[in-house]
Amino acid sequence: IRRETFKVIYQELSLNVSLCLVAVLVITTLLIGHPGCSGLVFVCVLMTVIDILGCMWFWGLVIDSVSVIQTVIAIGLCVDYAAHVGHCFMTKAGTREERITACLADVGAAVLNGGVSTFLAVLLLSQSQSYVFRVLFQQFFLTVVLGLGHGMILLPVLLATFGPQCYASAEKHAVPVDEPKGSSELEAGLEIAEVGVNSNLKIEG
Repeated sequence: IRRETFKVIYQELSLNVSLCLVAVLVITTLLIGHPGCSGLVFVCVLMTVIDILGCMWFWGLVIDSVSVIQTVIAIGLCVDYAAHVGHCFMTKAGTREERITACLADVGAAVLNGGVSTFLAVLLLSQSQSYVFRVLFQQFFLTVVLGLGHGMILLPVLLATFGPQCYASAEKHAVPVDEPKGSSELEAGLEIAEVGVNSNLKIEG
């Protein structure tokens, strides 16, 4: 049975990882609503998976049923770090640099806390004598470190360089930088007062 497993394990790894990546691309495109932004998120997820496999080789982890399962799980975890940043970027108006700065200020701490909490949840597994639990810890460690690195370092650079325009709703509700925050309300009030004065003059006339 073990020999038969190793005959098909590489095919199963390629098939399952490919299907997961396709699902990531489709779902992020539907939820983010822009193929350019979801494409950059997909690039970060793909590079994270490639880096995880490369680090597994350096650590001496073999491709077996345990590592394949953990690799598939890692895709679902690392997409979380990049997708939140990409979606928040699309909701910000301004230049690319201003938008990515506002995006990281908005969700950066939450994404970082999510990665740190995932790492702390599996930290005790590092002392386990079980092969399954040790592989689980090593791949979760790689997922958190590389996922956060690509999602909070590489993706912001890509978005600041190639990022698409924000949502139309975000641009519509954006307040110009040189316009005071309450100027629109003040202008609306002045217009209402002017209409009221003109109507009073007409009545008196």
